[in-house]
Amino acid sequence: MSRDKILDAAARMFSRSGYHRSSMDEIALEAGVAKGTLYYHFPSKAQMFKALITEGLQMITDTIKTEINRDRSLQEQIETVIRLNVDLFLEYSELAHIFFNEITNGIEEDVLLAVRKERDAYIQFIADILVEAGIAKEDGPMAASGVLTMLNGLCSYYLQHPSESKREQINRLLYAAVTTGLLKEPE
Repeated sequence: MSRDKILDAAARMFSRSGYHRSSMDEIALEAGVAKGTLYYHFPSKAQMFKALITEGLQMITDTIKTEINRDRSLQEQIETVIRLNVDLFLEYSELAHIFFNEITNGIEEDVLLAVRKERDAYIQFIADILVEAGIAKEDGPMAASGVLTMLNGLCSYYLQHPSESKREQINRLLYAAVTTGLLKEPE
């Protein structure tokens, strides 16, 4: 239970202040745990960051895998993947912010490699869905990266302008971009 509290607090701190400006003391205070408890679960800030990203992306991947029903039509599968990515992005917006903005140099090399590996695995997971659906061909990872970048932009806009937009708009815009933009053959 305290490990989850610590990871939630770390996500808030890293999202709000950035990895480099967040201290272990601040994370312990944010989590409402003693510093010893923090170090019991995570020997360093870098290891905490690694756990946050790798476990978070694995949870998101598992959720999507559970929800995708291969017996559904292609359209329903794509809609499900988009809806779940939007829902999970908005529900875990701190993790998403870190995913898109805080994976930078200055982090221990082994942690950075593990985080990049997990991020690349998630991009490949989305790419495999796009390729299997016939939406992307040999450029699956590039298409997946583009879709996730667009997802980031649309969800960030939504979070900054909640009165001007609705989740359904994000889903509809992403679906249109994915299906008409990626399915359409170049001339």
